[in-house]
This record gives sequence, C-alpha cells and structure tokens, in this order.
Amino acid sequence: MLRSATRYSIHSPFLYDLVENVIRNGHISPGVRAVEDLRRKCLSSEEVILKTDYGKRGEDKGLAIYPVSIASIARKSLMRRRHAVRLHNLARHLKATSILELGTSLGLTTAYMALANPGSQVLSLEGCPELCKRARVNLDVLGIKNAEVVEGKFEEQLEGTLARLGKVDLLLIDGDHRKESLLANLERCYPFLHNDSVVIIDDIHQDPEMEEAWEMVFRREEIRISLDFYFMGWLFFRKESSKEHFRLRYL
Repeated sequence: MLRSATRYSIHSPFLYDLVENVIRNGHISPGVRAVEDLRRKCLSSEEVILKTDYGKRGEDKGLAIYPVSIASIARKSLMRRRHAVRLHNLARHLKATSILELGTSLGLTTAYMALANPGSQVLSLEGCPELCKRARVNLDVLGIKNAEVVEGKFEEQLEGTLARLGKVDLLLIDGDHRKESLLANLERCYPFLHNDSVVIIDDIHQDPEMEEAWEMVFRREEIRISLDFYFMGWLFFRKESSKEHFRLRYL
C-alpha cells in the first residue's frame, strides 16, 4: 500500500512513536553540536585532497582520481544536518549496538550515529584512502572511540566487516550510488539483518537508476514498512507489521 502522509494520517502506534520521537525530534545534544562545529570548519577548509572514486564518476575505467577541496566535499557529499540528526535519534531510539555505514566521506554522519550510543560499535567503509585519513582525524577530534573507518572497496571489505559485527542493527548505505552495486551490497547484508534492523538508503531519487533500485528494494516481501523522505529511504523488517509504503514529504 502506498501512502503520502503527514503525522496526522499515521495511525500505527509504532510509526507514530517513530515520527514523534525520532523524525520530528530536532533536539541537538552537546556532542552533536561539536559535529556541526566541525562541519562549518570543513565548509571553509581550503585543503585539497586527491579523491579516489569507484562510483559513477569512475565507472568507465573502474576508478577515477582527481583533486577536490574539503569544502567542496562538505558542500556536495555531507548529509544535511536535519537528516543526520534523524539518524542520530534513530540509532538512539533503536538502542543500536552494531551499526554499519557504507560510505564514510568526512566521517560526520559516522559521528552522529556513534554519539547516539557510546557503547555501540560503528564500522564505516570508505574506498578513498585520503577520505579515510580525513575521517579518522575528524573522529579523533570529536573524541569518538566507538567508530572505526575501514579502508577499501565495498565488495572487498564488506564480507569481513559483516563477520566482525555478527549482526547489523542499523545499516546506512551512502556510497556507490549505482543500481547493481546497491542491490549487490544489500544482498550481502541481508543474512546479518534481523526483525528489528533498519536499513537507510541515501539519494534514492538521485537518478532513474537509483529510483529503480529503491523500488525493487522496498517491494521485497521481507520489507514490511518503507518510508520515502525523498532524499533518503528507511526500511523496516518488522514481521508483526502490515506491509505499507509511505511518502513523507512534510516531516
């Protein structure tokens, strides 16, 4: 069932609680404020790195390496504060202890999720060596000890990283935005997901290819609830829930 919804049209107690305590909760904790201070520094940074790209920009030759400023990466690649706060709230709401991120970038979203529960383990995969270095520095600056950046291509590092976690309570896919790659990476993760896991996919309407992948994923039988925020999609496996798909444009 497809619904366009506001919080007033959601009657499921589970979803209403999620909307009120996670999605609409804009409270900024002290730790999160430090992340936003770091974001501002990144946005004004004149430092230039050599970025290695295995995604769309490098798809013809397998990879592309090119100079780019930290400020440019911060402007174009970092998740918006509102969405990052929602992920922070979601990780805390779920009491997620094992979190996997595909696509670290500068490590700010990694920090948001790690700060939700200092007792959690956050493993984040990043293919670009220079971004790995920068993300590790940023996590150190923030004093975050429960997050680790794993360097390497997703297809080479994902299996071992999943084995280290054992299970995945929260999965964020925010890298390699190609349909076949997304579906293949998600397929590798399915055995480690459970009834209370949540999968977040960023940039689901980036292009027709990502839209096709998103629709294929949320229509899978094991996905019971899917939330489309336009910029990203949330997926829930809850067997006890009816299968529903919501477009939440006003939350």
